[in-house]
Amino acid sequence: MQESEVIRSIHRAFPDRREMTPIGIGDDCAYLSNPGHLVTTDASVEGVHFDLSLMTFADAAYRCLSSNLSDVAAMGGYAKAWTLALGLSGDMSEATVCAGILAMRQCLLDHGLSDAWLVGGDVVRSPHIFLSVTMWGECEDNGQRWQPVTRGGASPGDAIVLLGRAGYAAAGLEILRRKGNEAFEGVAFERVMAHFLRPVSLTKLGPVLAREGVVSAMMDTSDGLYADLPRLLEQSHVGAMVDLETLSGGINDDLDVVAEALGRSPRYFRLYGGEDFGLLATVPVKMVDCVEKLAYFYAVPMRVVGKIEANQGIRWQQGGKLVSLEDHSFSHF
Repeated sequence: MQESEVIRSIHRAFPDRREMTPIGIGDDCAYLSNPGHLVTTDASVEGVHFDLSLMTFADAAYRCLSSNLSDVAAMGGYAKAWTLALGLSGDMSEATVCAGILAMRQCLLDHGLSDAWLVGGDVVRSPHIFLSVTMWGECEDNGQRWQPVTRGGASPGDAIVLLGRAGYAAAGLEILRRKGNEAFEGVAFERVMAHFLRPVSLTKLGPVLAREGVVSAMMDTSDGLYADLPRLLEQSHVGAMVDLETLSGGINDDLDVVAEALGRSPRYFRLYGGEDFGLLATVPVKMVDCVEKLAYFYAVPMRVVGKIEANQGIRWQQGGKLVSLEDHSFSHF
């Protein structure tokens, strides 16, 4: 059983109701036709999404909320309100729980979203600690409205663009897993670990890209390029060519330093690493310069990694030659 198979089974039981959700199932958020809200639900479960021997409950809470903010941003919306279901073990201290709640409030402040308020939820006792957030968003700002960006708008010839610090979160997790046995010191290691523990999603850039109409399709990078790109291509009914050379290091990039110390290539982390909560977008060629300028304005790293093709499937290229890749991406099952 794979996650995609579970989703298909759910979809068969609950087929699209276009009068309710014009774009159906398959994007980062549901889009309700009336009143035009984006809605997303994302859960974070101990032992699957977080390990309390490597991080605090406050870190886990921050990461869970950031992942939901990223889903809304990936469809070009601003977060407006959210509910929280919280599963707590019986031996958790009040101080630990309060630290987690305050971390979620700090997450909103770090994203500049102090008005995206918690409006309800549920608290239960559970043998496994979990957090589940349901968030509402809107493609609207100062009276201006725009259409959400889906995964289904890519066209042959579009550039494939990675926005954000792809690979940092996966490298940060590996540092944490190996930190007890190996010494990792320096600013680069601290920054990469922070990107995993307290990721800041692209909540400013995502809505601007949608409002300006410069991207044809978009999703967040929750599972890494190798796993996420096929999902976008499936919704758009297209294929892609990806140049693996574009996933190599950059100038004075923290990931280069960290990857070398971990005995990995930066490309490995950028290809398979998830939970960066950056953006994967397709961009009409004439709009690439505009996207680059917007990314620069918001201090977001950008890489053009390939192009959309008419024939379905992905062609991975290196040095002008086709190569095959093994699947090292995360899977729930």
